[in-house]
Amino acid sequence: MWKRFALLSLFILLFLSACNSKEEKVSTDNKDKDSGNTITAVDSAGKEFTVDAPIEKAVVLNRNIAEALTILGADNHVVATGDTTLENNPYLHYDDLPDLGETSEVNIEKIISMDPDVVFTYTNRPDNTLEAQLEPAGISVIRLDYYLPGKMNDELRLLGKLFNKEDRAAKFIEWKTGLETLLKDRVSEIPDKEKKSVMALSVGFLNSQGGYRIFPSQTTAGNPGVGEGYATILAGGKDAADVKWNSQESSTTVLVDEEYVLKKDPDVLTLHGTWLGGYETSNNQEFEDVYNNIIDNTSVSQLTASKTKNIFIYHTDIIGSNKRFIGALQLAKDLYPKKFQDIKPFDYLEEYFEKWLGVEYKGTWHYSPKED
Repeated sequence: MWKRFALLSLFILLFLSACNSKEEKVSTDNKDKDSGNTITAVDSAGKEFTVDAPIEKAVVLNRNIAEALTILGADNHVVATGDTTLENNPYLHYDDLPDLGETSEVNIEKIISMDPDVVFTYTNRPDNTLEAQLEPAGISVIRLDYYLPGKMNDELRLLGKLFNKEDRAAKFIEWKTGLETLLKDRVSEIPDKEKKSVMALSVGFLNSQGGYRIFPSQTTAGNPGVGEGYATILAGGKDAADVKWNSQESSTTVLVDEEYVLKKDPDVLTLHGTWLGGYETSNNQEFEDVYNNIIDNTSVSQLTASKTKNIFIYHTDIIGSNKRFIGALQLAKDLYPKKFQDIKPFDYLEEYFEKWLGVEYKGTWHYSPKED
């Protein structure tokens, strides 16, 4: 009888030990942080990271991510910004936070002194010395872009997960996808033989140097290219240029000579930059001055696009960055005005600012000489 009792006691002890071991394993995989969890994921640079979620303190060296966090309602977790966020995204109201400067001049000591949970930056800048200096201090570096069309939705979903804002991310993506589907369906009705050839250029380089820097629509790997260039494809146009973009390079343009552009002679020129127009610009005067300078002082005047006044200037943010899904609708309307005459893209831009960012809509984002 004592043997039976001993065996029974041993069995109970083994059973309880197994149960405790199982509970410890679950606790390890889901570390508590204010009732949160530990999340392991892969960023857009292909690097695996592990952080406690929801994230409480973030340094953001990517202005597109700064805007994404405002969309999600997680901007209160940002403790510092950089990458011209204050200059180019003044409506985000991060002006009371430290500005760490452009990605080429990040103050590592300042970041460490702020003791953030994570630092968000681009996939291609700064270089990996950022990780080498911050990760030994216990600060995770997460590389996301939030402007390349093939990655934006997944990146916003990941941010939603990291900040416990998954529902908000899903609702925004649903709204955004509706506009993208509207454009895609309308563009699918345009026969290939009627599609216009388009060349996307840097307005700054053309205006100041009289030279040509192209935003390619495709990468060297065959993927969607730079936003300003790929918008041509989304809007139903054909890229007049055949240059490709190396996504590992910090520059998003490719320099070509004047002869190349004159030979290609596109139906339409689209010109892009962040310094012209934007949220705090109230009229078209700057656009008109730049347009007239380009026509009067560069070889653009020799192009078919100039003779037909099919030259359109866009602020980078609405067509080459995180608002591309709205700007591409305007580009489609510029290319095919009759087919898109019922579409009012800037009504959607107003909704974006006022509903999703929670700020007043204003600014000048687009210019056409046909409007003069």
